[in-house]
Amino acid sequence: MKSRIGAVPNVPVTPPHAAHKDQPANNERQLGKFAGLTQFGVNHLTLESGARSARRHWHEGEDEFAYVLSGTVVLIDDNGEHELTAGSFAGFPAGVANGHHLVNRSAAPAQVLVVGTRKVGEEKVHYPDAADAGPFTIRRDEKGNRVG
Repeated sequence: MKSRIGAVPNVPVTPPHAAHKDQPANNERQLGKFAGLTQFGVNHLTLESGARSARRHWHEGEDEFAYVLSGTVVLIDDNGEHELTAGSFAGFPAGVANGHHLVNRSAAPAQVLVVGTRKVGEEKVHYPDAADAGPFTIRRDEKGNRVG
C-alpha cells in the first residue's frame, strides 16, 4: 500500500459548479478524494473577494464542517450573519434545517478547509433561498462520487 501524501498546490482545482459560473472565483481542491478517501470529503476552498462557497443550503443526511485557515468570511445562515476569521469554525449537523454558506466580503482571498460526509446512495439537499427550495436528490456511488 502506497502512502497517500500530497500538497495543496498539486491537487487539481475542481471545475466550478454551473450555479457559480457568473460569480467571482471559488477555487476548490478535493484533498480527500485525491488521497483516496471515500467516507468523507476534505476540501481546500479559496474564496476570492466577492466569492461564495455555494448557494445557501442544508443536507438531510450529511454533516458539514468548515474551518477558516486564513482571511475573513461571513457565514450566512438562518440565524443571521457571522464573521469568521482564521481559526474560527462552524458545524452543520445532518438533518438540521439551517441553510448556510460562506461569502468573502473582504478585499483579500480567504482559505477554508471544508469537511463533510459523502453518503453513499441518495441524499436530499434543500436550498431555502431558491424559488424551488427542494429537496433535491443527489446520488453517490460506493466511492462517494456524485453520479447522475
